[in-house]
Amino acid sequence: MYHKRRNSKPKTRWTSTRRPTSRRRVAGTPRMKNWTPSEVSMLRKFYRGKSNQFIAKKLGRTEGSVQYKASALGLRKSRTYLREIRNNWS
Repeated sequence: MYHKRRNSKPKTRWTSTRRPTSRRRVAGTPRMKNWTPSEVSMLRKFYRGKSNQFIAKKLGRTEGSVQYKASALGLRKSRTYLREIRNNWS
């Protein structure tokens, strides 16, 4: 009669060469800087009429983080700012 071992992993062909699917962070390294209430208020103040590059330099963050946080807060650029960008484009 066949008895199944307890707590045994099924044997697979690629067990010895399989790599983990996720990369692990080094312990103690922060992934991203949290937004402080003063930074959020500055973002709300400047976002409608200033470029993301300007805001990122002011806050010491990347343009991508500024754009992501503004989107999460539901902020939009003003029509006059967008019109100005379009006119200066050509």
